[in-house]
Amino acid sequence: MEHQVSELLINTWGAMLTLILFMYVALDGFDLGVGVLSLLEHDGHKKSQMMHCLSGVWDANETWLVLLGGTLFGAFPLAYAAALQSLYVPVMLMLFALIFRGVAFEFCQYSKRPALWVFAFGTGSLLTIIAQGLALSGLLSGISLTEITGKTALFEWLTPFSLVTVALLITAYSLLGATYLFGKVDGTLRQSAAIWAGRSTILLTVLLVIFLLFGPVNTPFVTERWTQYPLYFGIFVFMVGVMFLLLLWSLKQQHYSSPFILCLIALFIVLVGLVSSNYPYIIPGVMTLHAAASSTKTLEFMLYAEGGLLPLMLIYNGYQYYVLRGKITEYH
Repeated sequence: MEHQVSELLINTWGAMLTLILFMYVALDGFDLGVGVLSLLEHDGHKKSQMMHCLSGVWDANETWLVLLGGTLFGAFPLAYAAALQSLYVPVMLMLFALIFRGVAFEFCQYSKRPALWVFAFGTGSLLTIIAQGLALSGLLSGISLTEITGKTALFEWLTPFSLVTVALLITAYSLLGATYLFGKVDGTLRQSAAIWAGRSTILLTVLLVIFLLFGPVNTPFVTERWTQYPLYFGIFVFMVGVMFLLLLWSLKQQHYSSPFILCLIALFIVLVGLVSSNYPYIIPGVMTLHAAASSTKTLEFMLYAEGGLLPLMLIYNGYQYYVLRGKITEYH
């Protein structure tokens, strides 16, 4: 009976971890994307408009990253320790970049030279995405997380596959940012957002295909899983393709909020497909959820604590976006 309860709790926490990861990527993802897109924009007034779109929400968006780290530490401490041990460099780069962009965002609102700090915010956003891409590729490749012996292992995550993953994340976050801007602004910036979103969608499709082609070499376990259940995972691919086509169509039809919603749906499908491909591993090919999990009593205690916190965060985020709904005009 104890084993059955433990399995239920472990799977419950795996599902909650997936939900928290989705919330972080969806919410902080679009403001990271807006930061990257600000590097492509040369008009100072448009850059100011882009920053104004984030001023009321970006702090709360990053709260999900804190919750993600805390959940991983409490529910799956072995995975937390092993991952940080091997991915020390990209994790530290991400933390530095997050601090850097936070400082830059505050300074750009009060500085006499805001353009410099807007550029710093965009640079910090780009570095954050690069760090996350390197960490993700390291995890998916199943690097030797438990045998860190020297300098070579410290940079084992740096492979051609990691470069593809970084490009994929930059494009995905840029698409999130562009579709968010498309529904939030008007005027010429909205036209630019539509162009960015269309190009990002096409590029993301190409990069996803390349990402899958790396599968047999970097993620043989996932390739085997897809071979066993081709119809199941084929449905995921079909649904993502449909979402991208609908996204391009909604951009052409000038639907304000539809592109961002479709982008979020596509993101959720990809995330569920990724988790399904690697289940029951939390570190693909290296460590399962069961092997990494805390004791049953710890998981039960955390469930009561975080089970009450998670709905409050969802309500708060929903209320925040409800209050700050509406468009940002060219004159704010």
